[in-house]
Amino acid sequence: MFLVIIIWLLNGVFIGAFRPNIGIIILIPLIPCCVVLFILSLFMNIRELRVPIVILIIIITIIITPLFFLFQQITGFLYHQAILSYVIIVSLFSLYGAYLFGKKVDENIYTKIPSPLNHIIRWFEFLGGVILGIYIIYLTFIFTGSRLILVTTIIIIAIIGLAAFSLIFLITGKFNAWLGTFSIYAGLYFAYLVISFLFAREIFDQPGTYPFFIRIIIATFDILILLYTIGILIGRGDIISKKIKVISADTILMWLIFSKAAYELAILMNPLLTSITNRWLLLVYTILVGIVGLIGIFSYKKYKKKKK
Repeated sequence: MFLVIIIWLLNGVFIGAFRPNIGIIILIPLIPCCVVLFILSLFMNIRELRVPIVILIIIITIIITPLFFLFQQITGFLYHQAILSYVIIVSLFSLYGAYLFGKKVDENIYTKIPSPLNHIIRWFEFLGGVILGIYIIYLTFIFTGSRLILVTTIIIIAIIGLAAFSLIFLITGKFNAWLGTFSIYAGLYFAYLVISFLFAREIFDQPGTYPFFIRIIIATFDILILLYTIGILIGRGDIISKKIKVISADTILMWLIFSKAAYELAILMNPLLTSITNRWLLLVYTILVGIVGLIGIFSYKKYKKKKK
Protein backbone atom coordinates (compact mmCIF):
# COMPACT_ATOMS: atom_id res chain seq x y z
CA MET A 1 0.00 0.00 0.00
CA PHE A 2 2.85 2.37 0.89
CA LEU A 3 4.52 1.77 -2.46
CA VAL A 4 1.33 2.66 -4.35
CA ILE A 5 0.83 5.86 -2.34
CA ILE A 6 4.46 6.94 -2.78
CA ILE A 7 4.44 6.30 -6.56
CA TRP A 8 1.11 8.13 -6.78
CA LEU A 9 2.59 11.17 -5.01
CA LEU A 10 5.82 11.18 -7.05
CA ASN A 11 3.88 11.06 -10.32
CA GLY A 12 1.70 13.95 -9.20
CA VAL A 13 4.68 16.07 -8.11
CA PHE A 14 6.81 15.50 -11.21
CA ILE A 15 4.02 15.66 -13.78
CA GLY A 16 2.49 18.68 -12.03
CA ALA A 17 5.80 20.56 -12.42
CA PHE A 18 5.31 20.54 -16.21
CA ARG A 19 1.59 19.80 -16.74
CA PRO A 20 -0.32 21.51 -13.87
CA ASN A 21 -3.79 20.41 -15.01
CA ILE A 22 -2.80 16.74 -15.09
CA GLY A 23 -1.01 17.13 -11.76
CA ILE A 24 -4.21 18.49 -10.19
CA ILE A 25 -6.21 15.49 -11.42
CA ILE A 26 -3.59 13.09 -10.00
CA LEU A 27 -3.25 14.78 -6.60
CA ILE A 28 -6.88 15.55 -5.73
CA PRO A 29 -7.90 11.92 -4.95
CA LEU A 30 -4.59 11.30 -3.15
CA ILE A 31 -5.45 13.78 -0.38
CA PRO A 32 -8.63 12.05 0.91
CA CYS A 33 -6.87 8.70 0.56
CA CYS A 34 -4.03 9.96 2.78
CA VAL A 35 -6.51 11.31 5.32
CA VAL A 36 -8.19 7.89 5.61
CA LEU A 37 -4.83 6.09 5.93
CA PHE A 38 -3.62 8.64 8.47
CA ILE A 39 -6.64 7.98 10.69
CA LEU A 40 -6.25 4.21 10.31
CA SER A 41 -2.55 4.42 11.20
CA LEU A 42 -3.54 5.75 14.64
CA PHE A 43 -5.30 2.47 15.43
CA MET A 44 -3.67 -0.25 13.34
CA ASN A 45 -0.60 -1.28 11.35
CA ILE A 46 -1.34 0.00 7.85
CA ARG A 47 1.56 -2.00 6.40
CA GLU A 48 -0.52 -5.16 6.84
CA LEU A 49 -3.95 -4.12 5.57
CA ARG A 50 -6.26 -6.87 4.41
CA VAL A 51 -8.01 -6.78 1.05
CA PRO A 52 -11.48 -5.85 2.44
CA ILE A 53 -10.00 -2.82 4.24
CA VAL A 54 -8.12 -1.76 1.11
CA ILE A 55 -11.37 -1.96 -0.88
CA LEU A 56 -13.14 0.09 1.80
CA ILE A 57 -10.38 2.74 1.61
CA ILE A 58 -10.81 2.94 -2.17
CA ILE A 59 -14.60 3.33 -1.83
CA ILE A 60 -14.28 6.06 0.81
CA THR A 61 -11.69 7.86 -1.34
CA ILE A 62 -14.00 7.79 -4.37
CA ILE A 63 -16.86 9.17 -2.28
CA ILE A 64 -14.82 11.98 -0.69
CA THR A 65 -12.82 13.01 -3.79
CA PRO A 66 -15.61 15.11 -5.43
CA LEU A 67 -15.66 17.31 -2.33
CA PHE A 68 -12.08 18.33 -3.04
CA PHE A 69 -13.11 19.97 -6.29
CA LEU A 70 -14.15 22.76 -3.91
CA PHE A 71 -10.51 22.89 -2.84
CA GLN A 72 -10.11 26.40 -4.24
CA GLN A 73 -12.18 27.70 -1.32
CA ILE A 74 -9.69 26.40 1.26
CA THR A 75 -6.49 26.60 -0.77
CA GLY A 76 -4.85 29.17 1.50
CA PHE A 77 -5.63 27.25 4.70
CA LEU A 78 -4.36 23.90 3.43
CA TYR A 79 -1.32 25.52 1.86
CA HIS A 80 -0.10 27.13 5.09
CA GLN A 81 -0.65 24.09 7.31
CA ALA A 82 0.80 21.79 4.66
CA ILE A 83 3.90 23.86 3.96
CA LEU A 84 4.74 24.20 7.67
CA SER A 85 4.31 20.53 8.56
CA TYR A 86 6.08 19.42 5.37
CA VAL A 87 9.11 21.65 5.96
CA ILE A 88 9.34 20.59 9.61
CA ILE A 89 9.10 16.84 8.91
CA VAL A 90 11.41 16.82 5.89
CA SER A 91 13.94 19.17 7.47
CA LEU A 92 14.00 17.29 10.76
CA PHE A 93 14.41 13.79 9.35
CA SER A 94 16.63 14.67 6.39
CA LEU A 95 18.95 16.67 8.68
CA TYR A 96 19.01 13.67 10.99
CA GLY A 97 19.89 11.53 7.97
CA ALA A 98 22.67 13.97 7.04
CA TYR A 99 24.03 13.63 10.58
CA LEU A 100 23.99 9.81 10.32
CA PHE A 101 25.67 9.89 6.92
CA GLY A 102 28.30 12.37 8.08
CA LYS A 103 28.98 10.27 11.16
CA LYS A 104 29.40 7.15 9.04
CA VAL A 105 31.85 8.90 6.67
CA ASP A 106 33.78 10.32 9.63
CA GLU A 107 33.94 6.93 11.33
CA ASN A 108 35.27 5.27 8.17
CA ILE A 109 37.97 7.93 7.83
CA TYR A 110 38.88 7.61 11.51
CA THR A 111 39.04 3.81 11.61
CA LYS A 112 40.15 2.78 8.11
CA ILE A 113 42.81 5.36 7.26
CA PRO A 114 46.10 5.18 9.16
CA SER A 115 47.22 7.93 11.50
CA PRO A 116 48.19 10.76 11.13
CA LEU A 117 46.63 10.93 7.63
CA ASN A 118 43.15 10.25 9.01
CA HIS A 119 43.39 13.29 11.32
CA ILE A 120 44.43 15.53 8.42
CA ILE A 121 41.53 14.30 6.25
CA ARG A 122 39.06 14.79 9.10
CA TRP A 123 40.14 18.42 9.45
CA PHE A 124 39.61 18.88 5.70
CA GLU A 125 36.21 17.20 6.08
CA PHE A 126 35.25 19.54 8.93
CA LEU A 127 36.62 22.88 7.71
CA GLY A 128 35.97 22.24 4.02
CA GLY A 129 32.37 21.15 4.65
CA VAL A 130 31.55 24.11 6.90
CA ILE A 131 33.08 26.59 4.44
CA LEU A 132 31.34 24.97 1.44
CA GLY A 133 27.98 24.95 3.24
CA ILE A 134 28.32 28.66 4.05
CA TYR A 135 29.42 29.39 0.47
CA ILE A 136 26.32 27.64 -0.92
CA ILE A 137 24.15 29.81 1.32
CA TYR A 138 26.01 32.93 0.20
CA LEU A 139 25.59 32.02 -3.49
CA THR A 140 21.86 31.54 -2.89
CA PHE A 141 21.76 34.98 -1.28
CA ILE A 142 23.43 36.54 -4.37
CA PHE A 143 21.28 34.51 -6.80
CA THR A 144 18.07 35.85 -5.25
CA GLY A 145 19.15 39.47 -5.47
CA SER A 146 20.44 39.87 -1.92
CA ARG A 147 16.90 40.16 -0.56
CA LEU A 148 17.26 37.80 2.40
CA ILE A 149 19.96 39.52 4.43
CA LEU A 150 18.54 38.77 7.89
CA VAL A 151 17.71 35.08 7.36
CA THR A 152 20.95 34.43 5.49
CA THR A 153 22.95 36.04 8.28
CA ILE A 154 21.14 34.00 10.94
CA ILE A 155 21.72 30.60 9.30
CA ILE A 156 25.39 31.41 8.60
CA ILE A 157 25.82 32.39 12.26
CA ALA A 158 24.05 29.16 13.26
CA ILE A 159 26.45 26.98 11.25
CA ILE A 160 29.52 28.90 12.47
CA GLY A 161 28.15 28.67 16.02
CA LEU A 162 27.73 24.88 15.73
CA ALA A 163 31.26 24.55 14.35
CA ALA A 164 32.72 26.68 17.14
CA PHE A 165 30.75 24.84 19.81
CA SER A 166 31.85 21.45 18.45
CA LEU A 167 35.50 22.52 18.74
CA ILE A 168 35.07 22.84 22.51
CA PHE A 169 34.83 19.05 22.65
CA LEU A 170 38.38 18.82 21.33
CA ILE A 171 39.40 19.42 24.94
CA THR A 172 37.97 15.99 25.76
CA GLY A 173 39.38 14.44 22.58
CA LYS A 174 36.06 14.35 20.73
CA PHE A 175 36.17 15.78 17.19
CA ASN A 176 32.79 16.26 15.47
CA ALA A 177 34.22 16.21 11.95
CA TRP A 178 30.84 14.96 10.60
CA LEU A 179 29.62 18.56 10.95
CA GLY A 180 31.29 19.33 7.60
CA THR A 181 28.98 16.95 5.71
CA PHE A 182 26.04 18.19 7.77
CA SER A 183 26.82 21.84 6.86
CA ILE A 184 26.93 21.05 3.13
CA TYR A 185 23.49 19.47 3.28
CA ALA A 186 22.17 22.36 5.40
CA GLY A 187 23.36 24.78 2.71
CA LEU A 188 21.87 22.77 -0.15
CA TYR A 189 18.48 22.43 1.52
CA PHE A 190 18.49 26.15 2.36
CA ALA A 191 19.02 26.89 -1.34
CA TYR A 192 16.19 24.51 -2.24
CA LEU A 193 13.79 26.18 0.21
CA VAL A 194 14.65 29.66 -1.04
CA ILE A 195 14.19 28.80 -4.72
CA SER A 196 11.16 26.50 -4.50
CA PHE A 197 9.16 28.14 -1.69
CA LEU A 198 10.01 31.82 -2.15
CA PHE A 199 11.18 32.61 -5.68
CA ALA A 200 9.74 29.81 -7.84
CA ARG A 201 7.08 31.99 -9.45
CA GLU A 202 9.56 34.75 -10.32
CA ILE A 203 12.06 32.31 -11.83
CA PHE A 204 9.56 30.19 -13.75
CA ASP A 205 7.79 33.22 -15.24
CA GLN A 206 10.97 34.27 -17.04
CA PRO A 207 11.14 33.58 -20.80
CA GLY A 208 13.50 31.08 -22.43
CA THR A 209 14.78 27.60 -21.57
CA TYR A 210 16.58 28.69 -18.37
CA PRO A 211 13.44 28.44 -16.15
CA PHE A 212 12.68 25.02 -17.68
CA PHE A 213 16.05 23.59 -16.61
CA ILE A 214 15.70 25.16 -13.15
CA ARG A 215 12.27 23.52 -12.90
CA ILE A 216 13.77 20.11 -13.76
CA ILE A 217 16.56 20.54 -11.19
CA ILE A 218 14.13 21.63 -8.45
CA ALA A 219 11.63 18.84 -9.22
CA THR A 220 14.40 16.21 -9.22
CA PHE A 221 15.95 17.48 -5.98
CA ASP A 222 12.49 17.70 -4.42
CA ILE A 223 11.75 14.06 -5.23
CA LEU A 224 15.18 12.89 -4.03
CA ILE A 225 14.78 14.68 -0.68
CA LEU A 226 11.25 13.29 -0.32
CA LEU A 227 12.41 9.74 -1.06
CA TYR A 228 15.34 10.14 1.34
CA THR A 229 13.01 11.26 4.14
CA ILE A 230 10.55 8.45 3.39
CA GLY A 231 13.45 5.99 3.44
CA ILE A 232 14.48 7.17 6.92
CA LEU A 233 10.89 6.90 8.21
CA ILE A 234 10.46 3.39 6.79
CA GLY A 235 13.96 2.06 7.42
CA ARG A 236 14.25 3.39 10.99
CA GLY A 237 10.55 3.29 11.80
CA ASP A 238 10.89 1.06 14.89
CA ILE A 239 13.57 3.28 16.44
CA ILE A 240 11.61 6.45 15.69
CA SER A 241 8.39 4.98 17.14
CA LYS A 242 10.18 3.99 20.36
CA LYS A 243 11.64 7.47 20.79
CA ILE A 244 8.47 9.40 19.94
CA LYS A 245 6.08 6.87 21.58
CA VAL A 246 2.96 9.02 21.06
CA ILE A 247 2.61 8.26 17.34
CA SER A 248 4.15 5.74 14.97
CA ALA A 249 6.57 6.42 12.12
CA ASP A 250 3.82 5.29 9.71
CA THR A 251 1.51 8.01 11.03
CA ILE A 252 4.24 10.61 10.48
CA LEU A 253 4.83 9.22 7.00
CA MET A 254 1.16 9.48 6.04
CA TRP A 255 1.04 13.05 7.32
CA LEU A 256 4.18 13.82 5.32
CA ILE A 257 2.61 12.48 2.13
CA PHE A 258 -0.64 14.33 2.83
CA SER A 259 1.24 17.58 3.50
CA LYS A 260 3.29 17.28 0.32
CA ALA A 261 0.21 16.47 -1.78
CA ALA A 262 -1.80 19.33 -0.24
CA TYR A 263 1.04 21.80 -0.75
CA GLU A 264 1.64 20.79 -4.37
CA LEU A 265 -2.08 20.88 -5.15
CA ALA A 266 -2.46 24.33 -3.60
CA ILE A 267 0.46 25.69 -5.65
CA LEU A 268 -0.86 24.13 -8.86
CA MET A 269 -4.29 25.67 -8.32
CA ASN A 270 -2.96 29.04 -7.13
CA PRO A 271 0.68 29.77 -8.10
CA LEU A 272 0.46 33.19 -6.40
CA LEU A 273 0.84 31.44 -3.04
CA THR A 274 4.57 31.02 -3.69
CA SER A 275 6.21 34.28 -2.68
CA ILE A 276 8.96 35.86 -0.61
CA THR A 277 6.42 36.32 2.21
CA ASN A 278 7.23 32.71 3.12
CA ARG A 279 10.66 33.74 4.44
CA TRP A 280 9.48 32.71 7.93
CA LEU A 281 9.96 29.11 6.77
CA LEU A 282 13.68 29.74 6.62
CA LEU A 283 13.66 30.79 10.28
CA VAL A 284 11.90 27.53 11.17
CA TYR A 285 14.49 25.63 9.16
CA THR A 286 17.37 27.51 10.81
CA ILE A 287 16.03 26.59 14.26
CA LEU A 288 15.86 22.93 13.21
CA VAL A 289 19.44 23.08 11.88
CA GLY A 290 20.56 24.34 15.28
CA ILE A 291 18.56 21.74 17.24
CA VAL A 292 19.64 18.74 15.15
CA GLY A 293 23.21 20.01 15.05
CA LEU A 294 23.41 20.33 18.85
CA ILE A 295 21.81 16.93 19.41
CA GLY A 296 24.28 15.46 16.93
CA ILE A 297 27.25 17.03 18.70
CA PHE A 298 26.24 15.59 22.08
CA SER A 299 25.24 12.22 20.57
CA TYR A 300 28.53 11.90 18.74
CA LYS A 301 30.36 12.60 21.98
CA LYS A 302 28.62 9.63 23.56
CA TYR A 303 29.45 7.46 20.54
CA LYS A 304 33.14 8.30 20.89
CA LYS A 305 33.02 7.36 24.56
CA LYS A 306 31.57 3.95 23.66
CA LYS A 307 34.21 3.49 21.02
CA LYS A 308 36.91 3.72 23.65
